[in-house]
Amino acid sequence: MKISGALCGKISVMLMSGCIVMAGLLAASPPAAAAVDEAPVKTYTFKEVGEIAQRNSSEVIRQKSAVEQAGQNKESQLSAYQNQVYNFYSDPDSLISESSLLSLQDNYESAVNSYEDAEETLAKLKPKVAYQAQKLYLDILQGGLQIQIQEKEAERLKDEYELAKVKTAFGAFTQAQLSNARAQWENATEALDNLKDARKANMDSMREYLNLAAAVEFALEEPPGFGEYEMKFDEEEVMAAALKNSLALKQAQREVDELGEKIRRYLGEGESSQAERLASSGPGKELALKETRQSLVRSVENTMKEFHGLETALSKANESLYAAQRTQLTTRMRLSMGLATLNELRNAERAVLAAEKDVTQARYNRYLGTKKVQLLKEGVLVN
Repeated sequence: MKISGALCGKISVMLMSGCIVMAGLLAASPPAAAAVDEAPVKTYTFKEVGEIAQRNSSEVIRQKSAVEQAGQNKESQLSAYQNQVYNFYSDPDSLISESSLLSLQDNYESAVNSYEDAEETLAKLKPKVAYQAQKLYLDILQGGLQIQIQEKEAERLKDEYELAKVKTAFGAFTQAQLSNARAQWENATEALDNLKDARKANMDSMREYLNLAAAVEFALEEPPGFGEYEMKFDEEEVMAAALKNSLALKQAQREVDELGEKIRRYLGEGESSQAERLASSGPGKELALKETRQSLVRSVENTMKEFHGLETALSKANESLYAAQRTQLTTRMRLSMGLATLNELRNAERAVLAAEKDVTQARYNRYLGTKKVQLLKEGVLVN
């Protein structure tokens, strides 16, 4: 069928109108939904880091597994011992000897001790891990301050290098002086890169404590919230508590006691050869006990000595900061009178930043030192 020219014209107009309407609809339609805003970076507090690390630390996870295995072994040894005791008394014709029962009893008691030790190790490991994570937290904050200081130093030395190039061009500097200025700037830049690398490594370690994926960004609250904490300790009380709560000392003492008990048992049964064999290991266990005690005593003494010096260190850091601030103020005044250079002022400003960082570190050290003493009283040794 043929379509008339008039009809063709009408169809063309309709198609064109439809295209215009469609274009208008497309133009009027709302734009595609904007990309969802990225989630804000999570900021962790000092307290949160310690709490989360106790749950996520690989050391804690492994120790939990060790506790579970020790518990299973304890139940297995108990079952074996109970079965043999039942057979011994219920079957007069059994070939089970009293010595084998005693051996099974020893195995069970050893399994009980291992289980209890594993549980105590886990209990002491958690606050230790929290301390390590919080120490890393403070190291990261200090690393950020050190980077800021080094950035200013690199900037200052770059300006010095640029000025040296101008002076060299006018014959006021030698090529050796120019090379030296460049080397100082390059060394400062390299030191800055190293600081950034170290901070990244620390952030990655913190990410492991927090159980965060590599792509997840996070921040740490600054300044850290320490809250109130004890600042006064009696050294004799600390020593007594540390000796009482030390798992290593407890284990060493137990080995000596158990050996003595076994020797007495064998002598009572008339098995002098067995008793003599066990007695030969006695001096070694006694020595191990003595050395464990001595090591712990030295740790307490060194920790307390370090603790007593923390307040003095903070006072000296504050004095140094005050002196640096005075020098900065004097240098700024001298610069305004044309008696000092801009480089001298920048050096003075850098000295103030460094002194502020030292004061902050002294405060951190005071907290960490106090925490070490508190943990030591609980039988927990930290580096």
